[in-house]
Amino acid sequence: MAKKITEKRLYNIALYYLSRYEATTGKVRDVLKRRLMTAERRGEEIPNEAPAWIEKIIAQMVDLGYIDNNRYAENTFRRLTQAGKSVRSIAYKLKQAGLEEDMLSDLIEEQETTPGELDLTSALKLVKKRKLGVYRPESQRALYAQKDLAVLGRAGFSYEIAQKALKGEED
Repeated sequence: MAKKITEKRLYNIALYYLSRYEATTGKVRDVLKRRLMTAERRGEEIPNEAPAWIEKIIAQMVDLGYIDNNRYAENTFRRLTQAGKSVRSIAYKLKQAGLEEDMLSDLIEEQETTPGELDLTSALKLVKKRKLGVYRPESQRALYAQKDLAVLGRAGFSYEIAQKALKGEED
């Protein structure tokens, strides 16, 4: 028999999730709502106060410092930039996490470089990591030129940035 949905149980679910993952308020809200939907599908009775409990729990987690949208955005931005992801790709990832587009534009403004330069730096990292373009043996570069462009295109880089990165140009 499944456990009854209570405020304490939802709090424990949120706490357990946050002990394993860094998350945004939107992500924790989604996790708790999904848990309610799963319980409802099983035929369990969901109290009418459950949505209010979720908001109360999220507010408590923010007050305790367990949830910090700004910290999440900065860490994700830094991690994905170092991994060679494009600004467009990072924006999509942050939007999926439930963050506003204003937060991304603020993060980009905090950087010492422009979004184009940031993209070029990330593209160069990806090219080096995947051994594309100038990192391929000279005899294979022409053969794989289109495939290398496609890799960078799927990663969210513009054609111009991809061309520069594959040539190893650092502006």
